[in-house]
Amino acid sequence: MRFKQRKRINDGSRIGAVIRAAAIMLVSLCLILAMAFSTFTLWTIYPPNERPDNADVVVVIAGASDGRHELGAKIAEDYGIENFVVSNPSGAKDKVGYSHCQGKDQPEGINTWCMDPYPVITSGEARTFHELAEKQHWESAIMVTSRPHTRRVNYFFNQCTNLSEVKVANVRSINENIIIYQVFHEAAGFIKYWLTNPCSDV
Repeated sequence: MRFKQRKRINDGSRIGAVIRAAAIMLVSLCLILAMAFSTFTLWTIYPPNERPDNADVVVVIAGASDGRHELGAKIAEDYGIENFVVSNPSGAKDKVGYSHCQGKDQPEGINTWCMDPYPVITSGEARTFHELAEKQHWESAIMVTSRPHTRRVNYFFNQCTNLSEVKVANVRSINENIIIYQVFHEAAGFIKYWLTNPCSDV
């Protein structure tokens, strides 16, 4: 009887030790994931905000009318860049974007293009721009987008084009109410790219 009782006690101790070890591992994993997410969040929402030393073209990435089109036009004018491309998948429905590549808000004295990317995602914009850049013999570009999108735009356009230099300027304002959504969106965009490798043929 004593032997059986001791065995039960030993078995109970082992089970308790396993549970404690599993709990420690789970807590450690949660802490690691929390630290990784915090690091990625800071990396995403505090990117560099670059300006061109010299560039062949300014490219405004499609998205919200958050000042990116105006910023892109100003960069083209201030830095004497001769070419200006607006990613404009919605055509005239995107009044601000369309106005900057076909309407009254085109930067003066600068060649402008309305780009219709396919598919309408960041890698699609990069691939479509790659074709245009090859035709126009452009070697350097500065992209204009939102702050959270900056890192992914830089990565995709470096991977999906043959440009020798890619820089990214961004609109400094940010919607604090959707920061977490934007961070998850950017993370999902990177993961999708790595899983599908859409620019493997470039």
